[in-house]
Amino acid sequence: MESLSTFKQIIDILSALLSPVIAISVAYIAYQQWKLNTNKEKRESNSQKLHIYMVLKRFLRAVDTSRSVDLILYEELQESLALADFYFNYAVTDWLFDVDCEASVWLDLSEISLILENESPEYTKNRREMEEVMNKLQNYHCQLFDVFKSSML
Repeated sequence: MESLSTFKQIIDILSALLSPVIAISVAYIAYQQWKLNTNKEKRESNSQKLHIYMVLKRFLRAVDTSRSVDLILYEELQESLALADFYFNYAVTDWLFDVDCEASVWLDLSEISLILENESPEYTKNRREMEEVMNKLQNYHCQLFDVFKSSML
């Protein structure tokens, strides 16, 4: 009988010790899960940022190469810029807005030049404005990495 009482005391002690061990284990697992989710969100955010950067890089490279704005790449750029508002700070989104405005201006001027007569003064002025906008877009290509560098960390 005495050994049964001792055995019961040992079981009571072990069960009393088991509760904190289980609580600590559950807390550790919850912490690890939180840490894993935080890292996953950071990776997904960086992946989206990189995607936006790559779309913009492709667009500006095409502008540099062809000295014109490709409509398909411009549409991809528009979609990426809509996402950029959620991932980047105001400095980057304002810069992206400037790139978008210049590309849009170039497209508008391009359509206007199709309407104008080739030798008219308006046509010459329009072509000069198109060249200025193209130069700005090429400068944006040079600035691209520096603008995105601080936001990609």
